[in-house]
Amino acid sequence: MEKSQDHVSRIHRRYSFSLLTPSHRYQSLTFSIGIVGLLVVTTVYGYLQSDEIFLRLGLVLTALVVTQLIDSRFIKNKEYSKALHMSFFGNVIWLILALLGLASVSVFSKIEPSLFVITVGMFLFASFRIGLLTTVLGLKIRKAWLLCLLQPLAMFLALIPQNMWITTLGDPLALGFGIVFLTLASTWTYFTDKVGRPEVKSTHKLIQAYLSSIGKNDLCKM
Repeated sequence: MEKSQDHVSRIHRRYSFSLLTPSHRYQSLTFSIGIVGLLVVTTVYGYLQSDEIFLRLGLVLTALVVTQLIDSRFIKNKEYSKALHMSFFGNVIWLILALLGLASVSVFSKIEPSLFVITVGMFLFASFRIGLLTTVLGLKIRKAWLLCLLQPLAMFLALIPQNMWITTLGDPLALGFGIVFLTLASTWTYFTDKVGRPEVKSTHKLIQAYLSSIGKNDLCKM
């Protein structure tokens, strides 16, 4: 019994960030839109140095809302709120990377803003989604791979002008980073599912039951 509690305690500490989500779906949607708005402003003015702010903002927000709805149809129990939470955290990561890219330009004044940072951020967002989709939201790794690029890529294509798609997505270095991130995320999710064995057959299923019981204040699933 004591061993079992130790395993649950370790899992709780590792996945406690999963509980740090806005409590209401409308809050999550509002926060997601706000973060994406900042991402668009940062990209359009800081990287593209363009005046297409309203066009890009409209396109990206449309992509955001549509892909959130699609995500909700695939995750366990089709919970829209969880799709919103995943979107919020993923876009925060993307925004932070975009801001760090501009900060590096300020520090190293000879460096020009490069869309390489935005492309890498898109792949990092997709990798983060693999982790959440498999560990918390109940998808198998194959389905997570099919879904991981849905929102990041849709937003990227809406954010970046069409004549830049080939050069940005075809950048060998950016693709290399993308492959590394996606591989690391897949490896991480494979081994974390086995971390509780032999006492816990599937860590992912345990954590999903734990989060469900906490959210519904019902310990039956645990």
